[in-house]
Amino acid sequence: RSSDLLTGLWKMATRGAKNGLLDKWKIDDKPVKIDKWDGSAVKNSLDDCAKKVLLEKYKYVENFGLIDGRLAICTISCVFAIVALVWDYLHPFPESKTVLTICVVSYFLMMGVLTIYTSYKEKSIFLVAHRKDPTGMDPDDIWQLSSNLKRFDDKYTLKVTFIGGRNKRQREAEFTKSVASFFDESGTLVMDVYEPEVFKLHDSLLTERKVK
Repeated sequence: RSSDLLTGLWKMATRGAKNGLLDKWKIDDKPVKIDKWDGSAVKNSLDDCAKKVLLEKYKYVENFGLIDGRLAICTISCVFAIVALVWDYLHPFPESKTVLTICVVSYFLMMGVLTIYTSYKEKSIFLVAHRKDPTGMDPDDIWQLSSNLKRFDDKYTLKVTFIGGRNKRQREAEFTKSVASFFDESGTLVMDVYEPEVFKLHDSLLTERKVK
């Protein structure tokens, strides 16, 4: 139904716009307990923790450009769906045939654009953050976090990407470990184990930057 379609589009557009399981959690607070057999919950909790580290520990500023791009594409798709719904109500088929055809074709074209956007632009990036230059002279350094956890697999990969504001050079560091390394038997994320891994990735790129 049209209402279900619009609801699905809106959920897709706002995915990631809000913080996940750890929305109100601070780094020093007690971690959230999850169902360790739920792959999505496991990945989201690890992603959110890494995100909190960069935003709260290093005080970087989040950039919502990627999310806004997805939101814009989905909003345009919703407009086509709403126009088709309203027009067909005001001008019952077959009088609405031409407008419906245009809206349906446009909607599926936008879905193609969304697929390309999420596959080649967003990829698996869940955070883009800016590090302001203390002097205000140079452009912001950009930090990106992306991750991967395949279905029915316990190997979690976290990648940190650094893009220099001045020279635009890109460097990356990543680790791949079993999620069992970061959760106890009750499904609680062990921060003392996971946080140092995130720090290590970040600091390895920061150290390389200083050396160069």
